[in-house]
Amino acid sequence: MADGPGSRVPGEWVARAAEIVGIVGAVISIAMALLVTCSVLGRWLFDQGVPGDFEFVQMGTAVSVFFFLAACQAKRGNIVVDTFTGFMHERARNRLDAFWDVVYGLVMAFLTYCMVLGTAESFKSGTATMVLLLPQWPALLISTLVLALLSCLCFWSARRLWGAR
Repeated sequence: MADGPGSRVPGEWVARAAEIVGIVGAVISIAMALLVTCSVLGRWLFDQGVPGDFEFVQMGTAVSVFFFLAACQAKRGNIVVDTFTGFMHERARNRLDAFWDVVYGLVMAFLTYCMVLGTAESFKSGTATMVLLLPQWPALLISTLVLALLSCLCFWSARRLWGAR
């Protein structure tokens, strides 16, 4: 399966999407680091931190982790321990990796389903943060969408690995 311009396998756009997803996760993480820095400096210099800083950091960090998981899967960047598969033929290793990508995808699909239920419940109940009373469902919705993307990426990479020569 080639990834050329006329290819039916969307390798190039998946790689580009993975870069974008990774960059978004990095921007969120950097924003959280800057927020913590400002809050600590504010407490040190003015005895007043950023109100609700921990709420933003909690939601931002959770969301960025989902972005990083998707970017890592798209680039096949997960840690692989090949102690027991190093002797195998490359095609057999690819098929075994494809099997585990399917398992990972199924687990992520189940977690996506659970997140859909949790997001809907959070929206319905109006769950909010303690200090700023921010609704929690937007962060859950973003995380759910990126988790669904991760699940799709797992199946996509399994398909590529299964057919790799």
